[in-house]
Amino acid sequence: MANQLKIIGSCYKNFGLKHTSNSQNTIPEDIRFLKYIVMTEKERIKLPSNCSFEGGKLVHEIAESALCNNKTVDEVILVNSRIKKIIDNFTPLDNKDELKFKHIIDKKNLKSISENHLKAINELPKCSWIAEQEHTLWLDPEIFTYFLIYMDLVGVSGDDQVYIGDIKNVFGTLTKTKKGFSYSNKKAPVIPHHSHLMQISLYCECIPGSKPFISYASNCDYRLFTEDNCNELKPENRKKYIQQLKVYQLSWQKKLEIANGDIKILSQLVRPDFSEMRKTNNIWWSGINKEYRERFKKYYA
Repeated sequence: MANQLKIIGSCYKNFGLKHTSNSQNTIPEDIRFLKYIVMTEKERIKLPSNCSFEGGKLVHEIAESALCNNKTVDEVILVNSRIKKIIDNFTPLDNKDELKFKHIIDKKNLKSISENHLKAINELPKCSWIAEQEHTLWLDPEIFTYFLIYMDLVGVSGDDQVYIGDIKNVFGTLTKTKKGFSYSNKKAPVIPHHSHLMQISLYCECIPGSKPFISYASNCDYRLFTEDNCNELKPENRKKYIQQLKVYQLSWQKKLEIANGDIKILSQLVRPDFSEMRKTNNIWWSGINKEYRERFKKYYA
């Protein structure tokens, strides 16, 4: 779709929203309300992250740097200053989060998962690679804002074919045993996750004619999904995931339109899951402090 001059709709501006993304549309709607409406942008940016998120940043940094600069994983780990910075700045959510992070950054595990991504990507034709490429996309005339997109990898082969890829990490599971905690190895998934299919389909909308791939890697396994070995990545099925993404965004947009800038009205259109808030290990509520929780709950009092 050729982009035309677009203006962000008032339904978004009324709530201080600048754009949307695939990730916003694949989180629970009450979490979207919390992070993008109840909290300010500065507060959201300062939220603590967990070991998997920070571990993912490390693997991306290593694998992408090795691929784009034609270096080995060992060479990247030795000279890349961002790796040490990510490790040193990590603040765990709890003791279990700290223990799992130590396993993730173990030199053997970190090296293995990064090298497994490179093995997966080497199954593609040889390319010149660029990492973390930013794009904006007005996906549909009925969606009154744009999608902000960061592509993990964009490669161009010798015959000028463009490959667009996403790196997905599969970290082990930390389980409690009689002797303490054990970190178990995990295999790569046999089919891509739904949210990842929407994400890579969105990427392909930015560069027509490009070929998508998703690399999954753990410290003991890897799998590369492409159009050739995964029906879900074929063009006709990518259209299905784009349509689903539109449905998610239009549903959110309609709520914004009805609320017309009134947070209380918007809260009445977004169903909260109080049971998830009570769980100590909930993936969405871990790291959300009491102040933000109380601010969220007051709209439902």
